[in-house]
Amino acid sequence: MAGQRKGKQKRGIDDPVLYAGCTDEAEQADRRRLLAELHAQGASFEMLEEAVREERLATLPVEFALSDGSRYTLTEVAREAGVDPRYARAVLLSLGHPNPRPRERRFSDRDIEVARILRVFLDAGMPKDEILEVSRVIGQSMARTAAAVRRVVGNSLLSPGDSELELGMRYAEAARQLAPLMGPVMQQQLEVHLREQVTREVITRADRESGTLGRTRDVGVCFADLSGFTRLGQRLPPDEIGAIGNRMAEMAGAVALPPVELVKTIGDGVMLVSRSPSALLGAAIDLRGRIREEGIEFPPMRAGIAHGAAVQRSGDWFGPVVNCASRITDVARPGTIVLEEQAYELASDGHEWSKRKRKRLKGIDGRVGLYTLQAVE
Repeated sequence: MAGQRKGKQKRGIDDPVLYAGCTDEAEQADRRRLLAELHAQGASFEMLEEAVREERLATLPVEFALSDGSRYTLTEVAREAGVDPRYARAVLLSLGHPNPRPRERRFSDRDIEVARILRVFLDAGMPKDEILEVSRVIGQSMARTAAAVRRVVGNSLLSPGDSELELGMRYAEAARQLAPLMGPVMQQQLEVHLREQVTREVITRADRESGTLGRTRDVGVCFADLSGFTRLGQRLPPDEIGAIGNRMAEMAGAVALPPVELVKTIGDGVMLVSRSPSALLGAAIDLRGRIREEGIEFPPMRAGIAHGAAVQRSGDWFGPVVNCASRITDVARPGTIVLEEQAYELASDGHEWSKRKRKRLKGIDGRVGLYTLQAVE
């Protein structure tokens, strides 16, 4: 047993297991300098071994650059902020944090500050379930933002022939310099979007009488995607497919001018919503025109629009009208924009339409009357 303990004590940055994959003495020397730097910052042997095994040693310095120390358990954080530990855990999970183990010290002074802000929200009367809903949206949005930033910064800092040491130190320095700049940008953009949404918000008499904003609204919903996009993925490299999807999202954002809102993008598909069916139709026509201008290598767009009652939750919209718009898109021919009857009655002026035979749509009760705005030749 003493020999085993002695053997374990010798495991440090000179352990051969940490040099797996090194092909020459120069690479080993760089690896040792990086390991020594990480060890000095608090990386355990197990952490270093795992990073070597998973080939992410060069990115490990970023973890330390973005960390301000883990000193508290979840219970300690909740106690300092005056928040129920069970609710604090629920908020953390909704934000996308890993579920901490009992007595695990993974939280810092900044986490306590955030928990105190949570306490302020609760004291202001915000319902707990509403805070959880907002937390989920923030977590999902931040995960996507972080992924985009990581890819862009990672590509820009990666140079041919980089050693792990050079790349790791460059990544860490960029994290220290760039990460603090993201906070003001995100705060400013949050204020911009809040201002725009408040400007468009309509508070009805029923809202004022009930003392709460109703979630249900009559809106137009448009789904648009690229015909044949799935088949295209079978013959084009993933990078080119991703570029087409990104371009589709970019054009959708350009046509989503108030009162039209771009709700989400999914691969080659986009979802637009507006209380003005005519504005929504105009955005769909504009998007179709922009896609045509991309040339023959860009698949044609098809779109479906429906109008009716929908409920907004977590930044998304739900209800039969959403399902109807999606199903209409599924049956639309390439290059066409198809409206169901209510949307057609509200938005059809100024365009020539062809009435289609009433059709059954998957998951929609009864047959739906459809009107098609044909593709422009």
